[in-house]
Amino acid sequence: MLTFEEYSSLNEDLQTQVLSLDGVYLELIRNARNLNVELYALYNFYVEIFFDKNTEEPLYLKPFKKMKYLDPYLELVNIAAVQG
Repeated sequence: MLTFEEYSSLNEDLQTQVLSLDGVYLELIRNARNLNVELYALYNFYVEIFFDKNTEEPLYLKPFKKMKYLDPYLELVNIAAVQG
């Protein structure tokens, strides 16, 4: 298990490898201008993967641990299944 700081210090190829091995895809995709952004949980932080909408190529990763960066995903979460 890596800390946020250790993961952030890795080059993007290594970050991608770690994310593919240990990350949990949260099935949340937000749309921004010419990008689609997918959210993953990794250890005790999160990683976004930014994709070009036209080519679907991954462009870059953005790790974060501040909860405010989850705000754009809140409207995408369906809580109907957990309501009693």
